[in-house]
Amino acid sequence: MALHLLNQQPPSGQDKPEQVALHLKQAINNLKGDFYDLETGGVNYAAMKGSEGFENYKASAALLQRFNLNLLQSQAAKLAFWINIYNALTVHGIVELGVNNSVREISHFFENVAYQIGDQTFSLDQIEHGILRGNQKKHLFARRPFGSRDPRAAHVLPVLEPRIHFTLVCGSKSCPPIGTYQEEKIEDQLKLAASSFVNSDNVVLDREKHKLSLSKILDWYGKDFGDKAALIRFLAEYRKAPDDKAFLLEQGTRLAVSYQEYDWSLNH
Repeated sequence: MALHLLNQQPPSGQDKPEQVALHLKQAINNLKGDFYDLETGGVNYAAMKGSEGFENYKASAALLQRFNLNLLQSQAAKLAFWINIYNALTVHGIVELGVNNSVREISHFFENVAYQIGDQTFSLDQIEHGILRGNQKKHLFARRPFGSRDPRAAHVLPVLEPRIHFTLVCGSKSCPPIGTYQEEKIEDQLKLAASSFVNSDNVVLDREKHKLSLSKILDWYGKDFGDKAALIRFLAEYRKAPDDKAFLLEQGTRLAVSYQEYDWSLNH
């Protein structure tokens, strides 16, 4: 399997390590303003390729080679940084590798699309399952991303925040809409992402039939929320309709849960 290391160009400028994350976030925000449809969650990848904004973004991504991950001290800072990196790397991979209809066109996309950050390399899977999920196994995988002697394990988040699953963009129609996250606003942003997800077609409650139809994401990673009862309590917490909220809490594990097919079509 060939690793696609996307930020290998020599970094330009004299940015100090602590400035790198800020400049990268600014470049991401510029792409968001120019190429993201905030209503549909779609991304105009075709227009992005070769644009001045994308070239500026690639220059900013190259600066990650100078970034010192030890500057990220708080849980909030780590969450915001790694979520933004994951989403930006996904978009970068789709554009750079010429994905047309689905990320599945690229063999092992999430295992092989990667950035160099400091002197270490992180793939999309290593960011999601190694860093953000606390070095947990990916669905259907036998091993954790980082072994006990892997120096990258030093950056694993000590507390698993399950709401990350409503923020990570995989470039597909069934994934959440793309956003950018800030350390000082991360809790409110996670609440908003969770609320948007739970009150969308990702969570369909049929009170008459006592059925709950959920996004495949909650099948793959529902254990990050706890057992079935804990997951349903979580859904009730974020469900806006009072009748739905009460019904979820009342019925709990008695509800018949099914999972929706995941649409891997490109979100363009």
